[in-house]
Amino acid sequence: MMYFTQAEIDHFLTEDVPLHDETTRALGLPDALGRLTYTARQPGVLAGMAPLLRLAQSLGLHAEPLAADGDTTAPGQPVLRLHGNAHALHVAWKQGMNLLEYLGGIASATRQMVDAARAGNPRIQVAGTRKAFPGARRLQHYAVMCGGGMVHRAGLSETILVFAQHRAFLPGLDAAQLVERAKAHSPEKFVLIEAEDAADALAAARAGADGVQLDKMTVEQLGALVPQLRKLQPRLTINAAGGIRPDNAAQFAACGVDVLVTSSLYNAKAADFGAEMVMV
Repeated sequence: MMYFTQAEIDHFLTEDVPLHDETTRALGLPDALGRLTYTARQPGVLAGMAPLLRLAQSLGLHAEPLAADGDTTAPGQPVLRLHGNAHALHVAWKQGMNLLEYLGGIASATRQMVDAARAGNPRIQVAGTRKAFPGARRLQHYAVMCGGGMVHRAGLSETILVFAQHRAFLPGLDAAQLVERAKAHSPEKFVLIEAEDAADALAAARAGADGVQLDKMTVEQLGALVPQLRKLQPRLTINAAGGIRPDNAAQFAACGVDVLVTSSLYNAKAADFGAEMVMV
């Protein structure tokens, strides 16, 4: 689903082992074979297996995956066994746990949000923003995808999204002129205009924007505005952003928007996994 480079995998390793494992060195840990098993301690959605398998391979460990990213897990369910040298198992141990727990938490929160939203609209998409923790965005985006969500924007180069912050430096341009300029310079790119009120959204739709992002509007405001936008431009992509939670996602989705955009998924509580290591 997502390719992780060897450079990324090496970074995960060297972050935790800048020189060597001082504990295994000081204890004189024998060069023996062992097995490490990761087990889910709670229900959730698995994420992080793909980079963890690459990490294990880089350490010369044999991986025995018992579940795949995107699978639901039950308490007490083993998801992965690693076989190999005790020193390599100890290097893999905590970073592997970090991947499964942090990404699993995001994936589980995403699945909860998607399920809640689709109760209001079976075709709705839930998208994670680029407002992720610096340096961890690809991992966090991967976790959202494992949970059934999508990536809103992977980065600044992907699409054109006009915010009020851009308009502050272009005070003489209205929505039509902004769309015309964007399409003239980037005819292959999707042009999305963030609108903070109905008038701005309608102007963007009339101007030929490919999409509008309706920020911090209430369910009632969206319910009144979305039909007007559809009448103006039936193929317009309509995003709703701001204040979307599992307990209100169905109401937002039922307003007829196409995408619910959120950053809250990255604040999810980490999943809980256990790790058991034995000599064989």
